Amino acid sequence: MAAPPATAGESAQLPPSYRMGAGAVSEPDNAPALVLNADFRPLSYFPLSLWSWQDAVKAVFLDRVNIVSQYDTVVRSPSFEMRLPSVIALKEYVHQSRSPAFTRFNVFLRDRFSCQYCGHRLPTQDLTFDHVVPRSRGGRTTWQNVVTACGACNLRKGNRMPREIGMIPRAAPRPPSAYDLQDAGRGFPPNYLHESWRDYLYWDIELDQDDDGGRPGMTTAPAF
Repeated sequence: MAAPPATAGESAQLPPSYRMGAGAVSEPDNAPALVLNADFRPLSYFPLSLWSWQDAVKAVFLDRVNIVSQYDTVVRSPSFEMRLPSVIALKEYVHQSRSPAFTRFNVFLRDRFSCQYCGHRLPTQDLTFDHVVPRSRGGRTTWQNVVTACGACNLRKGNRMPREIGMIPRAAPRPPSAYDLQDAGRGFPPNYLHESWRDYLYWDIELDQDDDGGRPGMTTAPAF
């Protein structure tokens, strides 16, 4: 997700070129900023809303965001230095679209990357989509008639109706809301989560049981 471009009047406010300070990570791209909406919820869970450190610094200088948390990494210019933001929050609330685009990826995300016939969860390259009512029999390409399917199930079903072959989708297909897709995306955390992001990401959390009156602990657990 790219930061909003600066206008001509704003460009003069941007800081001069930075160099990485002592103790910095070896690659600046290792310091992305988690972007929160003004309500302190991520703009997107899947893909996770992240800006490069350059876009985050630009947004800070344009007064478009508040810095919520910072890395230890410092960047410096001849006249200024700052710690890189690890979490930023927009100052103006961005309303989410209520009608997600009808795309192959959003169909997969709605169905949580699982074949709606056999239930197997697979990587996107091994998934396709199936018309519940085949197009050859009047079925349309709509949210209500398209489901995620693995190649084997898609081939097996062919152009037959679900009840003819006993292959009924596990969930009735329907148009998802933006909230539905955000909720589904929470189940697929990225491989890397900086510790400063965790308070703002509502991944599934496993609570440890109390130990003889002690405080309960928390461990993150993937939602698979």
